Amino acid sequence: MNKARAMLDALMGPNRDEKEVDKAKAKEKFKDPGVCKSFLIGLCPLDRAYLGGKRQFKPCDKIHSEIMRDQFITHPDADELRRRYEADTLPSLEFVVRECEARIADEKGRIRDDWGRRRPPLPVPVIDKLSAMKRESSAKVKQAESLDDDKFQEKARLMAEAEDLTKEAAAVEEAETKKAIAAAVPEEVCDICGTCYQGAAADAAHKQFKIHNSYQEIRNKLDELKPRVDEWRKSRQDQDPKAERSEKRSRKTEEPEPEQRDRSRRGRDREDERGAVREGRDRSRDRKRSRRRSRDGRRRRERD
Repeated sequence: MNKARAMLDALMGPNRDEKEVDKAKAKEKFKDPGVCKSFLIGLCPLDRAYLGGKRQFKPCDKIHSEIMRDQFITHPDADELRRRYEADTLPSLEFVVRECEARIADEKGRIRDDWGRRRPPLPVPVIDKLSAMKRESSAKVKQAESLDDDKFQEKARLMAEAEDLTKEAAAVEEAETKKAIAAAVPEEVCDICGTCYQGAAADAAHKQFKIHNSYQEIRNKLDELKPRVDEWRKSRQDQDPKAERSEKRSRKTEEPEPEQRDRSRRGRDREDERGAVREGRDRSRDRKRSRRRSRDGRRRRERD
């Protein structure tokens, strides 16, 4: 029922059920707190059409209505309201881009570690050659071990040949591994959306993904809004120094919805710390009980 109501609000406006509504108020329904102001100015980063529901981002639950957007565009104070709504939208854009940058840094670190430990597969002819050399070395060792002790010179010669074969096989394997690493296609991370890919074909394919296009639009919107919002705030501060402080207080009390995930993350960290403290206390109690039992047993033995 709630989903159906939200859909009707988006299509017909939140005042669809009101029979007699003041026309002036009806034209300003887009100002309601339940209407997404980011959608009104062109882009809500947490809309399902962009990042809502993807990569652990909670979708925006406010009304995204084309009717509300038309009301906003045709409103006499649209220019002033747009600057205010752009300032309110900026933290959400910065948040999703900041999360993406953190993901990119994590993926690059993972690739760097994996690539340092990685041993790419060698060509089949090289593997066959190495196997033959190792089998020959093992055969010479067995042959040397089967000889009698009086044939120590022959035994020493066979062991030396087996050792030379082992060293040669190791040198060949190291050289071929370096060649394979140099020829391998490294894994890379997209600096726009944080998607991992290998090769030019995979790079071209991922650029057609919806999430890549969403991040590209969000980054473009952020680059467009940030200087304009900074200029607007500076002009407001020059005109009224108290306006900027009041705006900061309002932004602090009404922080973006995505920040809830940071608070829950900190809550989980505190819960883990409390769990570690409780675990330490339990271990301490167990040690005390063990010492008490051993002391009581020693006293019983002394009495006996």
